[in-house]
Amino acid sequence: MDRICENLKEQENDLLYLRSFAEKYQLNVVGESQDEASGLTFDRPGLNDFLEAVRRGQADALLTKDLTRLGRDVMQTASWIADLNTSGVGVFSVTDLTLRGL
Repeated sequence: MDRICENLKEQENDLLYLRSFAEKYQLNVVGESQDEASGLTFDRPGLNDFLEAVRRGQADALLTKDLTRLGRDVMQTASWIADLNTSGVGVFSVTDLTLRGL
């Protein structure tokens, strides 16, 4: 299996995992995205759509499988999350929540 097929399968598995988590905890999902762009930038279609939903008052949290899916640069990712938190938007990693026993 080539690298592209492996990435697509991994993305699909992540999405199924997140859907299952959201259903189990009865979360109101207002959108989904799978960006294929580099994790080195936060200027990606899915994240831009999410930020637009936040601006319109349609979303107040972001659920991701793990924080490495948001960005590859730890400091940049932490800063981006802090900016969202300051604006009242939560960012939740399913992996971290599961490890904490949720």
